[in-house]
Amino acid sequence: MVEPPAVSTLRWPDLAPLPKRPSAAHKGDFGHVFVVGGSRTMGGALALASLAAYRAGAGLVTAVGQAQSQIYLAAQLPEATWWDWPAHFRDLPAKAVLAVGPGLGQGLASHDLVREIGSLTVPAVWDADALNILARLGPKLWSQPAQRLATPHPGEAARLLQTSTAAVQRDRVGAIRALAACYGGIWILKGEGTLILGAQGLWRCPLGNPGMATGGSGDVLTGLCAGLLAQGIPAEEAARLAVCVHARAGDLAAHKLGEASVLAADILAHIPDALRELAA
Repeated sequence: MVEPPAVSTLRWPDLAPLPKRPSAAHKGDFGHVFVVGGSRTMGGALALASLAAYRAGAGLVTAVGQAQSQIYLAAQLPEATWWDWPAHFRDLPAKAVLAVGPGLGQGLASHDLVREIGSLTVPAVWDADALNILARLGPKLWSQPAQRLATPHPGEAARLLQTSTAAVQRDRVGAIRALAACYGGIWILKGEGTLILGAQGLWRCPLGNPGMATGGSGDVLTGLCAGLLAQGIPAEEAARLAVCVHARAGDLAAHKLGEASVLAADILAHIPDALRELAA
């Protein structure tokens, strides 16, 4: 009889908190996140991910999107700077991290952006339509070695593996292992008992609740991952911490509001509470 692959369960109290900030710190010490997305009708996704990157502790956040989506950012996050499409990423500053996908869309311009980002060696978090384009173009899109963290939900995982969502859900451990084998990188397979796979092993997050199954929740997770990476936290550790902080924030929101009433913005609002719990 073949033994099932070992899955370690993450324990919330055992996770390392964010490193203590030195008294002489400045914003450049904590990285610069570029959130790439924001097509005409999906500026909210871009704003949520940008907010989450700041709440995770990033020093600077720049949103990159179509001009029509800038109003979402201006209304919700005046602290962020802005780049219009088309944008180019060859001369990024030191400590830059890309978060590509929130509200990106799948038009020709989106394909061009994703092709360029796939050829870079800058650390990057891939989500949403960036993963759908990756599924269409294949593993060759990641042509250069880089720290890459991907956060598919089961439907996106199915497209990446050219299978069905039902098949992914029947064998989530097999699916995340297949994703890593095919594409490389660190993977987060979202859903009940979110899985995180990297070189150090396979982990399951026991936190979270059905109230988190709401539009924009994944964009918050993407921003969290990028914000932690920007601070120099190793990618695999950042993935585990982001998933658990996101899930704990969702549990705090559900406790306060009830599962049916949780919005992605409520998860976002409880990220500081979750981070303070870890630091206590």
